[in-house]
Amino acid sequence: MRYPLHHIIVGLLFLGMTKVHATPYDLSNEGGGKDTIGVWVPADSVPPHINLLVRLTRLEKQQMVRVVDSLLDADYVHPSILVSLSHMSERYSEEPPAVPVAAAYMPYPAHDIYGSWDTHEVNPYDKTLSANDTTVLLVLKSDTQEFVQPVVGVITSRYGFRDGRHHNGVDIDLQVWDKVYAAFDGVVRIAHADGGYGRLVVIRHYNGLETFYAHLHRYKVSEGDTVKAGQVIGLGGSSGRSTGSHLHFEMRYKGKPVNPMHMIALKEQKLISDSVVLYNNGRTYSAYPKGVVYHTIERGDCLYNIARRYGTTISHICEMNGIRRNSTLRVGRKLMVSGS
Repeated sequence: MRYPLHHIIVGLLFLGMTKVHATPYDLSNEGGGKDTIGVWVPADSVPPHINLLVRLTRLEKQQMVRVVDSLLDADYVHPSILVSLSHMSERYSEEPPAVPVAAAYMPYPAHDIYGSWDTHEVNPYDKTLSANDTTVLLVLKSDTQEFVQPVVGVITSRYGFRDGRHHNGVDIDLQVWDKVYAAFDGVVRIAHADGGYGRLVVIRHYNGLETFYAHLHRYKVSEGDTVKAGQVIGLGGSSGRSTGSHLHFEMRYKGKPVNPMHMIALKEQKLISDSVVLYNNGRTYSAYPKGVVYHTIERGDCLYNIARRYGTTISHICEMNGIRRNSTLRVGRKLMVSGS
């Protein structure tokens, strides 16, 4: 068992002496001054080892610990040293513990953006949270923030309208029991079954995004767990409203869905860009990776002509934008045509 530093020294005082009458000793002539710590010595004499006492006043906390450890094995310790160490150890024991800045000001990831933490509701955010947003710059990857693709597989359903309703994510084929990985560092906000999602994990990330991992077969994390990018958070399955085993993966900002394929090159298993600009469309956000070239569709455009103009292929444009070769090109829409 480890005892506080000042408790050990007080014990040494009782072992080495019965009672000490002490008065302050002025060290101002030793290069100190008003900021110098006074060393307490017996009133009737100055100890011959005053140099040692002076050095004691300059000890760091870890050095103090080593001194006390050595004193425990000593046959005799001068009372003045014990008293001096006692005063110094009391000063150290009064120091508050160091609190990381992130812990002091950010109880949860992106708390400055959301201002709340709900482990019950999947999407607890009121529309007023994003009411003032027009464009938002998000840094997805940095020196301290990595990305790992949640699962590698064939995309079986893309983001967008499907069967008369909006599909808020992408479906990626997998087998039951396949490992599913966290996309970024973060903290688990949801780890329970929720309606059509089935067994669901929601992670809030330090970059401001929340990612959804649905239809899981097993959980490997609990609510409140801190996770790293690439950590296994669950095993793939077909729980909830699902016709076969797959991962339903969503990316959201302030509760509104963002097309994952506008941020992730799923075939290459990497981010399209380290940062994106989000545009608030009301019910969703559109993501435009920085450094990516866009083409605004004009009347008469077709994918063949656009691909030739930018020196790319129709397949590449379709992959980047989550469209098919026969998709209708709407005038005014922006298409990504090349990476950063």
